[in-house]
Amino acid sequence: MRNTFSAGFLVGALFLPSAASAWWDEGHMRIAAMAYELLTPAARTEANRLTRLNPKYAEWASAVPATPDGSPKDVDRYTFIRAAVWADDIKEMKEYRDASSAAKDAPTHPNAGQNIGYSDLLIHAYWHYKDIPFSNDGSPLADADAVNALTQIKMFTAALPKTAGQSDDVRSYDLVWLLHLLGDVHQPLHATARFTKELRLKYQLAGTPDLGDRGGNDATVSPATGEIIPLHAYWDGLFGGYSTVSGAIFDSFVVKKVGGEARNISKLLPPTPESAAVADPELWLEESYQIARKYAYAEPVLSAKGVAELGRQYETDARNAAETQISLAGARLANVINAVLDAQ
Repeated sequence: MRNTFSAGFLVGALFLPSAASAWWDEGHMRIAAMAYELLTPAARTEANRLTRLNPKYAEWASAVPATPDGSPKDVDRYTFIRAAVWADDIKEMKEYRDASSAAKDAPTHPNAGQNIGYSDLLIHAYWHYKDIPFSNDGSPLADADAVNALTQIKMFTAALPKTAGQSDDVRSYDLVWLLHLLGDVHQPLHATARFTKELRLKYQLAGTPDLGDRGGNDATVSPATGEIIPLHAYWDGLFGGYSTVSGAIFDSFVVKKVGGEARNISKLLPPTPESAAVADPELWLEESYQIARKYAYAEPVLSAKGVAELGRQYETDARNAAETQISLAGARLANVINAVLDAQ
């Protein structure tokens, strides 16, 4: 999600800076849960160790529910999954909000792309997305921010192996950001912004740069549930909003006996090996951009002059596309972690 607003947002809220947290809690934690099942033993051990260094680890660990049969709690798994939401949590923490003034926390600031670990108290909202621009009416396009989800995924991935020489504090920070950003870039509206003549006029009247619709935040829709919400919020909420780790795990898996052993089997179709093996984050964003063009901005959204009333076909297609994307994100996240943390 970026900043989301009610139906009356258009002029005033248009020009607030974007924040982002794709899929909300449930989607992010389901991606991490799927990835955790796919980690190699060595990568899982190191990922667990690094997760324990997060400042919120003790709080997460204390929230792990007791097991019904009295067996030991799976704290490592629970906290790894919970860590996937930390990059959104910081937006509500006072110390981060106090540090993140518009002058200090902007994609044009010299510190925008820094990688200094948990001493960094900036929120870095622009790390959550890369807006690949498009227009259907010939409106001028603006380039994506120079520091964005793509630049940070590349940097964090390169810094995560022990051989990169970074401190464990930095490596832990990078890991929890990657847990989140892999989910972000598979949310289609974190990969695009639509530019229109109508929006351009509003920006001109306000005397501010044209940012397009900011990933669908400045388009409103009405789904079958009847509320009127930003398009971006609709896609973020396709898996629900707030969730517990236990809820995300329950929604993600069924337990089946495989060779006499109980295993967690994803409720979603797994991606093809070929698609899961795509390792270039630039291609991930291009895929998400194309999905946004095909499904997020499909009719009735594309032609709507006000609130777009979503029909059954739109909502069915959106749900199917979203499920494919989070399943794919889980597999690719596991691949990234295995590649950099295994056999260290």
